[in-house]
Amino acid sequence: MDKKNSPVGLRVLAACFLAALFASLQSCEPGSRAEGAVGTNACPYSTAEEWNLFLRVAATQPDWGPTCEDSTCDADTYDRVKTGIQAVLESCRPYFATHPEIAACTDRLRHFVPAWMRQHDDNSYGFRRSNHEYLRSQAGADEPDGMMVPPEALVAAIPSRIKVIEAARRNGYRYLDHDSGIDETRTFVLVPDPLGRFDQWFLLNLQHGQNTVQVNQPLSILVVQKKDAAGNALPKVRLHFRDYTIASSGHGYRVALDETKNGKCYSCHTNGVRQLIPRITPVLEARPVHGEAGYDENGTGPVPADFALHRLQEFNRRLRSYGNPDWRGDIEPGDFGPPLGKNQGCTDCHDGVSRAALNMATSLRQLEKKVYYQLSMPPDNKLQRLLERNEMKNPELNAAEAARLEKALMSQANLIRDFEAARVPTLRSWLLGVTCR
Repeated sequence: MDKKNSPVGLRVLAACFLAALFASLQSCEPGSRAEGAVGTNACPYSTAEEWNLFLRVAATQPDWGPTCEDSTCDADTYDRVKTGIQAVLESCRPYFATHPEIAACTDRLRHFVPAWMRQHDDNSYGFRRSNHEYLRSQAGADEPDGMMVPPEALVAAIPSRIKVIEAARRNGYRYLDHDSGIDETRTFVLVPDPLGRFDQWFLLNLQHGQNTVQVNQPLSILVVQKKDAAGNALPKVRLHFRDYTIASSGHGYRVALDETKNGKCYSCHTNGVRQLIPRITPVLEARPVHGEAGYDENGTGPVPADFALHRLQEFNRRLRSYGNPDWRGDIEPGDFGPPLGKNQGCTDCHDGVSRAALNMATSLRQLEKKVYYQLSMPPDNKLQRLLERNEMKNPELNAAEAARLEKALMSQANLIRDFEAARVPTLRSWLLGVTCR
């Protein structure tokens, strides 16, 4: 292999380029070549050739790929992008204003870098607004009262998962225990607004066999807003994310709101709400709640056949009904680069219209679960059934069926591998799509 073009060689070369860019920015003196420059914040480039070189260097930045959902946000990488690329773009704003041809060729980079940085900082949800502004807006004058407030009955039941479920049943909140194919127990609780203005979806994440939520663990809430405060229907639903932190309070527990949380919600929710795995899985349990036929106050009576599966299907129908969300400017999908996965067939469904396009913010870890572990992307009901039987041993697969499942898993592994390998090169081509002249 040519060492210069090896992955290690490219990383070293890109690092050297970025170091040179940073040095040129630091050494920029008053009276720089570019018009509009002021003091040490002067724009360091003034010719098309220099800008084309800058774009090539920026496009080969080796760490565009991982998202915070896939790996720990890397402070060194973040700082390198901030000082070596974003600082140049910021210092050159006056130059772009008077040089439309350079503004045009750098436009994609100037949108992508700030969006990438928001998805890689360590103190925000990754939206255009700060956490403080974002969380405060959820209780704005045009928002329904109590939209983001957890029901007191659920909070009082913490930290016991069993008591949370009991509280949900007594209060008529439909719930589902599910593993979502991630080797954890997830308890979903749906609390619809009586006036139909919003749906609250609460989520407890626990390890298999764990029935007590620990202090500092999150109580996640996703609210689907359908109407404004006056009861007027919205053209598209709005999604509101919030992670409460479970904290001790005297002899009990409470939920606290920490504005420094940095869960990058959009990375897993590029298409808005997500459906649950539509099949029987090792963890799947639900009982009728108050107001439903078959409700048993003690929770010890028999459960109707396949009740949990029907609840799962009901939840998925409701989740599908919401459609694509209105991000209200907190997210601009086009800032995250081109649609990904054309050669893998992803764009046939993820076309940016019927389903949101996959982009550089989309979590690879979640895609791997969908494509490989869950065999749910692209959809194939026959493979889903084989996977269900393999997990549940009901009935066990014969040799031919096991071989077919193994072949499908290998094919899906190749599909996600090819998708991952194409991400950064596709981004690079997009960033360099307009030549500076």
